[in-house]
Amino acid sequence: MDKILSLKNLFILIVILTMFLFLKDDGVIDYQTLLNEHNQLLSAVNEKSDQLFNLKRENIMLQNNDQYIEKIAREKYFYLFPKETIINF
Repeated sequence: MDKILSLKNLFILIVILTMFLFLKDDGVIDYQTLLNEHNQLLSAVNEKSDQLFNLKRENIMLQNNDQYIEKIAREKYFYLFPKETIINF
C-alpha cells in the first residue's frame, strides 16, 4: 500500500490524463475538428486558385486570340455572320 504507483493511483492517473486530453479546450477532439476545418479551407483555397488560373488564362485568350473571341461570341451569344443559318443535329 505504500507504493506511489499502486494500481489505484495508476488508474486515477490514467483517468485524469484521459480527461485532460479529451475534455480540455485544446484536447484531441478539438484538434481533430480544427484539423478537418483546416483541410477543408485548404481544399477551398486550391479550388479558388484553380478557378483564378482558368479565368486569367481565358482573359489572356480574349485579349490576344481573335478566333477564341469569335468562338465565345458564337457559343454564348449566338452571333452569326450575315446570311448564315444554324443547323442543329
